Amino acid sequence: NERIEAVTINTHTSRPPKNTLRVQGWKDLPKDRSTARYEIPTADGGTRVITLKSGNRVVLDALISRPLFCASPVRISDRVCILRHEYGVPIDREMYDGDEASEGQRFGVYFIGQGVRRIEQGADREFCHSLKGERSDR
Repeated sequence: NERIEAVTINTHTSRPPKNTLRVQGWKDLPKDRSTARYEIPTADGGTRVITLKSGNRVVLDALISRPLFCASPVRISDRVCILRHEYGVPIDREMYDGDEASEGQRFGVYFIGQGVRRIEQGADREFCHSLKGERSDR
C-alpha cells in the first residue's frame, strides 16, 4: 500500500491548468460529506475499494473533478497525506515557478492519478468492512 509521492518540476508549461481550484475555505469544496466508496488502482495492476467520509471524501471528490493548489487555509496537504499514505490514493504534485497570485514563490498543484473513481455514494459501513482489500475511514 505504500506509495512514494511523485513530485514533478513542470518544464513544459509555466502555468497550471486553468481549471485548477484555489481553495480559500471549505465552502470552495464539494458539500457532500457522507460516506462514499472509491476504486483505487493497485501497484500490481488491480484495484481495491476504499470508503471515505467527511474531509477526506471532500478533498478526494475535489481532486477527481480537477487539480488543486497545494497551499490552502483549510490544510489540503494534511488530507492529501492521509489519502496517499493511509489509503494508497495516487496523488501527484507538480511544481510551478511563482506567479502574481503566489507572490513570486514557487507553488505546487495536486493531480489525481489515473484510475481513481467514485463507485458509490452512501455505502453501508457493515457491508463495506466485509469487502476484501477495502479500507474505511475511522
